[in-house]
Amino acid sequence: MKEERLIMLLRSDPNEGMKKVIDAYSGLVFSIVRGRLSGLCGSAEIEDCAAEVFIRFNSALDGLRTDGSVRNYLAVIARNTSSNYLRSKSSEAAVDGEEALLEIPDGTDVCEEAYRKQLVDGIMEEIRKMGHPDSDIVVRKYYFNHRSADIARDLGLTVANVDVRSHRALKKLQEKFGGKDENQY
Repeated sequence: MKEERLIMLLRSDPNEGMKKVIDAYSGLVFSIVRGRLSGLCGSAEIEDCAAEVFIRFNSALDGLRTDGSVRNYLAVIARNTSSNYLRSKSSEAAVDGEEALLEIPDGTDVCEEAYRKQLVDGIMEEIRKMGHPDSDIVVRKYYFNHRSADIARDLGLTVANVDVRSHRALKKLQEKFGGKDENQY
């Protein structure tokens, strides 16, 4: 079915139009979402994210031009939705790490733990301020221990670009919070 006719069907009979969209483009959507979330999420989470793409597409139909491309529109929504899902997953992992600091066993220096928690909060805030894609790169590379090649593939960057961005991000964090200068080694 031509995209122009598909858009007209979506406007005249949204339920039937969405069935056709899902039939025609579910492979594309799953491919994009799986490529961005594989290794981080299970298959159920990938399916949930893909379903969210179609829900967002359905909600945004008014913004789709009659001469527009359903394929391109879905691809952008899939990319953005999976990036948002990755960000929320990274934030959840950071919160889990922060909550672990709150469980202080007996004999632990409470002042030291409070300082560490404050430091973690500050670092996470600075990472969030870096914005996309730098914050994604830092979290994936240094929190989830992903390889630069995998991050580059998922974010549509080159490996060299990922390495340069991660190096610059670490430099900013070192300047802000102190730490060993890599030239001291």
